[in-house]
Amino acid sequence: MLGLGTFFLTLYTTHRSSTQGNAGISVLFGSIYGLNGSQAAVVVIAAAIAAAVLLMARPLLLATLDEAVAAARGVPATALGPAFLAPVGACAAEATQAVGSLLPLGLLAAPAGTAIRLTTRPYRALGLSVALAVLELWAGLALSA
Repeated sequence: MLGLGTFFLTLYTTHRSSTQGNAGISVLFGSIYGLNGSQAAVVVIAAAIAAAVLLMARPLLLATLDEAVAAARGVPATALGPAFLAPVGACAAEATQAVGSLLPLGLLAAPAGTAIRLTTRPYRALGLSVALAVLELWAGLALSA
């Protein structure tokens, strides 16, 4: 299906413009080397996303483990879900510019799944997940060069 998507995207962009049709493929796979200085605002947005996630980490952990206890302690458990999905969506949207629309799922889900298997401590898993995502990104860049 990925190959068909690439084929039809190339076919569409080739017939819609006079270029070779490779611009549409960057939507799927991104271009981390193609980011310029004006797109450096991604760093500021990433810092804001990290701060938002760190602010809600403890209540979110409590609501995830036991929603009834979280509600009894005054944690707005039902509001935490959408409040957490907003930074995750912003992270995926901002990452799409650099790594395309396919890789953010792998950079968000795979390191977290691996980290939770390697440790039982939630905050250690959070840090390990970030470290694994960065390591995977740099390893991918090194292998592609």
